[in-house]
Amino acid sequence: MRYKPLPEPLDEYIDEKAQYKFNDPDEMGVPQPLPQMPRPPPRDLPPLPQSPCIRIAPPVILTPEEKAKRRIAARRQREREEEEALREEQARQELRRLQKEEEQRREKEEEERRHALLQEHLRQAAARRQEKEREEKRIEEERLQQIRQQKQVEHERRLEYTRELEKWRSEHIQRVVSSSSEKEEERKRAAHERRNRIAKLDEALLRDPSTFAAHGWVTIQTPGLLAWKRRYYKFDLGRGQMLLFPNHVDTARPIDILDLDGRTEGLYEWYEGFEELETIPYSIAVRFTDGLSWFMYADSEHEKDKLLLWLSEAGGIII
Repeated sequence: MRYKPLPEPLDEYIDEKAQYKFNDPDEMGVPQPLPQMPRPPPRDLPPLPQSPCIRIAPPVILTPEEKAKRRIAARRQREREEEEALREEQARQELRRLQKEEEQRREKEEEERRHALLQEHLRQAAARRQEKEREEKRIEEERLQQIRQQKQVEHERRLEYTRELEKWRSEHIQRVVSSSSEKEEERKRAAHERRNRIAKLDEALLRDPSTFAAHGWVTIQTPGLLAWKRRYYKFDLGRGQMLLFPNHVDTARPIDILDLDGRTEGLYEWYEGFEELETIPYSIAVRFTDGLSWFMYADSEHEKDKLLLWLSEAGGIII
């Protein structure tokens, strides 16, 4: 590496204090131009970089009056500078105070704005809540009104249905009573006519016992059985018995004997407590003293009258 050569020192001594005596207020003077220094002859050296030279003014000798004036001027200058610095500090303090007051004012205004905005939001929220409550109350009132109207309509419908039902029931009861009365009259008339027919048959039997044979066909349902059995019957009036045979040919030995004398409570039609016989024509019920009942029906009205006559004769009862 190639190094640059050091600069050659100057031949004359430079007084540094004299160079900077202008900074001393007592020795302040007007700077004078420096005298030209002789240059050494050039050497065969590489050229050095040019740098600015410092010219030092020669010392200036001042009189005591001038020194006093300068001191007074310097003191006044310092006082002015201190006053200026104090004014600047006061101005800075005042500016800082004003800035702080302005910042506090802005913060207060911002706080007031935020508070006002919050109050506005709260007011709007309260207004929305009140509006929502009013709407919900209105909807609830409408719902309750609809429920009341529905209940009223349902109540009126039930009242109308009840009135119609009562009207129908009254009419039905009247019809039933009327029909029952008519049926009762019809039953009484039929029973009276049957008794008359049976009385006539009895009179004919008493006049000529050979007029009516004490036998015939009958269909019987015995207690505890649901099946109906068709049987050929014969009456033994001397013993008060009804003999039952499987047919009219095999009559040598009965398959069942019904004792009637002293055991018969009565002979009844279907409307006398035996509604199960209502749909069976020419039917009768024979109730015994032990509580059992035999159901029978004949092939015709005449056969029924004849059967009733022989049952009453064998059982010793009056129809």
